[in-house]
Amino acid sequence: MKRRLAAILDADFSGYSRMMRLDEAGTFAALKAHQTEVILPAIAGHGGRVVRQIGDGLLAEFPSVFGAVTSALEIQRAMLGRNQTADSDRHMHLRIGIHLGDVIVEDDSIHGDGVIVAARLQEIAPPGGICISQQVHDHIGAKLDFPLTDLGRRTLHDIRHPVRVWRWMPDAAPGSTAAAPRFGEDDQCDQPPSAHAARTLPDRKRPSIAVLPFINMSSVDEQEHFADGFTEELIHTLARCRWLHVVARNSSFAYKGKPVDIRKAAEELGVKYVIEGSIRRSGDRIRITAQLLRADSATLLWAERYDRTLDDLFVLQDEIAGQITGTVQPELGIIEFAALRGQTAADMDAWDIYLKGLWHLYKFNLDDLKIAKDLFERAVSVDPTFAQAYARLAYVHIQLGWYGAMDERGARIADAIRLAERAIALDSREPAAHVALGRALALRGQPERGITHLRNALELDASFAQGHFALGQALCYVERPEEGIAEINEAFRLSPRDPHLWTFHNMLAIAHYQSGRLTQAEAAARASLRQENTTFWPAMVLTAVVGAQGNAEAAPAALTELLKFRPEMTIEKARAEFYFGGVPAMPEHFIDRFATDLERAGLPG
Repeated sequence: MKRRLAAILDADFSGYSRMMRLDEAGTFAALKAHQTEVILPAIAGHGGRVVRQIGDGLLAEFPSVFGAVTSALEIQRAMLGRNQTADSDRHMHLRIGIHLGDVIVEDDSIHGDGVIVAARLQEIAPPGGICISQQVHDHIGAKLDFPLTDLGRRTLHDIRHPVRVWRWMPDAAPGSTAAAPRFGEDDQCDQPPSAHAARTLPDRKRPSIAVLPFINMSSVDEQEHFADGFTEELIHTLARCRWLHVVARNSSFAYKGKPVDIRKAAEELGVKYVIEGSIRRSGDRIRITAQLLRADSATLLWAERYDRTLDDLFVLQDEIAGQITGTVQPELGIIEFAALRGQTAADMDAWDIYLKGLWHLYKFNLDDLKIAKDLFERAVSVDPTFAQAYARLAYVHIQLGWYGAMDERGARIADAIRLAERAIALDSREPAAHVALGRALALRGQPERGITHLRNALELDASFAQGHFALGQALCYVERPEEGIAEINEAFRLSPRDPHLWTFHNMLAIAHYQSGRLTQAEAAARASLRQENTTFWPAMVLTAVVGAQGNAEAAPAALTELLKFRPEMTIEKARAEFYFGGVPAMPEHFIDRFATDLERAGLPG
């Protein structure tokens, strides 16, 4: 076999099949124009060779990494410009993956792991973006103004070893530097980046954050390695939050072992927020402290202490990194949303409109949900490629199904599925899109399909508390309450101050009721009623629980609480609450049992 080292570029158009279904002739003509006018000339112009071209996909090899990356940037920037002159429904977005590896050469074709890695990188690249392997990153060094985000080590399908992946996004304009590293894994950075090279915030103004190396305050030298490893794990876990820009390991570690002025470090790194902390070990116990600071003023926004027994250090590391990430996300969200109060949508760009929409969504009442819907619709009209906004718009429709008119539920769920699928077509790695689609499918009577999407969401972001809750809910729909309880408890652990906390408690009450643990179900329902934004649901669950208990003393108070929320509630109306568009979310025999217990508590038929 002939072998050679090559830079391999794999490219594919996102959503091409869907566009072909809508307009076959027009889409095919646009594809050919893009290929002949942009893609093929850029590859040839940088010394590349097209190995094969099938449909909307393309494989090319280059004798140099520089040529492959330069070609990819030229293609994506040209495509961005062409899309700006086309109608939004005609936009075409390439995903590109680039790897440097050994290939087997047969006639004019190439084969081997190197080709497969490039293909897998292309599959995880965002529409209009580029994903490169660590090998490519190491070779380009500082030769290109190529701002990258470190996605950490990824397990790729059919590849035996994890691959460290770096991503370029189209909103990182030429000449700008996103909050991501310019240093290779093996580069030695004895000094922090200079102030004149400070990173600028990205176009969408997403919150940017740096995790400074956690300080080892233990007398045990070995804990230095744990402190460094924990910092890296926290960086990588935070980086899975798609709405955050996270400075990668090498930039943050430039400050290790040095006195740090938070404001100066943040300015040098170009970030809005900083996490710092310490690790102390005493015998078989370890204490980790962490705090979140607003960088420009060094104001403390959040702080927490985690005390654990040393068992498996790696499990401990993952657990606490996930918990910090799950807590920091909503904290930052609240802070970012608050800054938009008083602004009108006319004064804001798509990202700010999206943030304001989230602020209203998390109020979880009918009026604010309607406002959130309008804002997300405006965000996607301003930026039709904004996958996160489509995902949240889908989620709003699900919530409007719960909070709004009963006769609109079927249409709401249909809209949620359509919008979530649109978000996934734009960005298949957006966790919120998979959560929205998973919840909508589960409510439409397809819980197993929904569970698949919810598990996909958690593979993309294991710290997504809403994803764990939604999976727990769907597992209860298929009568697996024990597994559901484990997922709901994980949601509590990750987001103990979640704005939707009442529904975590409420679903936990339903799961315990489903399993026959009535005492635990009662406690969870009462906890739900104590939360902000609670609705009639936990009052209804509590009424069914005391009915099942045969608790004649508690039943009148529970029934009174339910009728305060819904004076017109009857058993038939309670039954109807489990249906979405004529399809029951829970099994019919569960609904029958629930209705019987409501009747025992005294609810009229």
